[in-house]
Amino acid sequence: MKSLAIVLCYRAAYLLHHALCLRPGKPLGHSRLVVVGSYRTGGAGKTPFCTWLAETLSAHEKHVAILCHEYAYDEAAMLREHFAADPKVKIFTTRNRYRLAHELDRTKEFDFILCDDGFEDSRLVGATTFVLLWENAPTRLRELWPLGNARSLIKDHSGHRSGNTVEIHCNDPTSKIRFVLDNIANKKGEDLRSVHGSAPYKQINIFCGIGDPNRLCNDIQKQGIAITDKIFLKDHDRCFSNKLNKALQENPQSAFIITEKDAARLDNGTGKPLPRPDNLYIARQKTIVDETLAHHILNELLNS
Repeated sequence: MKSLAIVLCYRAAYLLHHALCLRPGKPLGHSRLVVVGSYRTGGAGKTPFCTWLAETLSAHEKHVAILCHEYAYDEAAMLREHFAADPKVKIFTTRNRYRLAHELDRTKEFDFILCDDGFEDSRLVGATTFVLLWENAPTRLRELWPLGNARSLIKDHSGHRSGNTVEIHCNDPTSKIRFVLDNIANKKGEDLRSVHGSAPYKQINIFCGIGDPNRLCNDIQKQGIAITDKIFLKDHDRCFSNKLNKALQENPQSAFIITEKDAARLDNGTGKPLPRPDNLYIARQKTIVDETLAHHILNELLNS
């Protein structure tokens, strides 16, 4: 009953916020607006898919701005590192994607303005919206947080965007998009999958603060790595670096696996990477998009 009461309060706040603050705005005049979103509260693969989109568009000589919310500072840092050598892709953080999108649009510098999330911002009209689905789109209150893992219902996104919506299913064997582990390596480039069993580690621990840590654990276990302990922090935890350093100092004979997004927080606010011991491994993933879907996406973005 307590959770149901929270759902009802959350729902009322959601509807009021949209009615008062997120009324549909104006479309962009120059840049093409793209939104990558999900009904999920987190862990849907939005940032990896944004990365793939930006790489693909850049390869076609398009200039791309990626907008991240200020709260997702770690994702922005990860994206900046990833695109550091690509002048055609720039990363911005903001609390107001709608306002920043229009400011960037007026510069006429970017062919595409890509919103990492922004799915719930109904001011973003005229966008091509890619929705990553890990389950059926939610239709019932019990599927909303905290009873479920959805932020909104399917009816909340009908009719206000005036753009095109492309739904991409991610959770079945026939999925045309997959997020797979590329490597799990330390600073020496040693992949934990190749040294597992021969390395002198008493334990192998997952230490992460991401939207869906259980999916990460499942992916790692599928690689034949036995996980001893799982330490899950909240998504975007700003104390991640200190907590991880403490765990590393207390367990020098254990291996720790973190994600790329976790690694983006390791400068501890200094702007300079902190030393990484040999027993710290970063799990890096890549996005694999079916050729047919990739062609459809490019046709949607470049030719429509």
